[in-house]
Amino acid sequence: MKRVHLKLSNDAWEEKNTYNKGLEAWFYTREYSLRHESMKKIFGLMGMILLCILLAGCTQHTTPASRAYTNDFYGFSLDPPAGWQQTQNNDNDVAVRFSPQNTTNASLIIAVPFTLSEGRALSTFADQTEENLLASGADYSIVHRDWLTIADLQAYELAYTYEQNDGTEYVKQVAVLKTRTVYLITFTASEPLAEQYLTEVDQSIGSFL
Repeated sequence: MKRVHLKLSNDAWEEKNTYNKGLEAWFYTREYSLRHESMKKIFGLMGMILLCILLAGCTQHTTPASRAYTNDFYGFSLDPPAGWQQTQNNDNDVAVRFSPQNTTNASLIIAVPFTLSEGRALSTFADQTEENLLASGADYSIVHRDWLTIADLQAYELAYTYEQNDGTEYVKQVAVLKTRTVYLITFTASEPLAEQYLTEVDQSIGSFL
């Protein structure tokens, strides 16, 4: 059998090469398109994940609720006990004073803040109070003293009673530290009233910012 060899003309070769190049270009374009679509999906998914994280962060870090009383001059705020009102203050050492509407035998006082000296502990005020009570010769009793936290701020609490001519007086003092500034909060009441108001007073102190 005689073999026949077909020889392509130059035009045929050019047509074939053009076809092959076109086919390669199609495959390249198709592969690029698939990769492009895949990258779009990946970036889209990453964007959704980032958005969810940001929204979750916004949900967790909400703006703190405002307080009923704010002192812009001394830089603090709190909710006074329910039914208590701000009373006249003629003491230069007192930033604000609150009392129940129906009695003057109980009060909540925030003293003018002061800077904590370098090297001194926040609990120093409690030690000094005990020394003063002892030096005065008063018949007193320490009810409680300990560290606590108020709105992520370090604080120290001292509660005590002392005898007066007309009965027993209850005192709770809480020193709150903001940076190096100390805010001393003092609740004072005759013992029967102290028990009545103590829960509301503790809530008020706990609202301090």
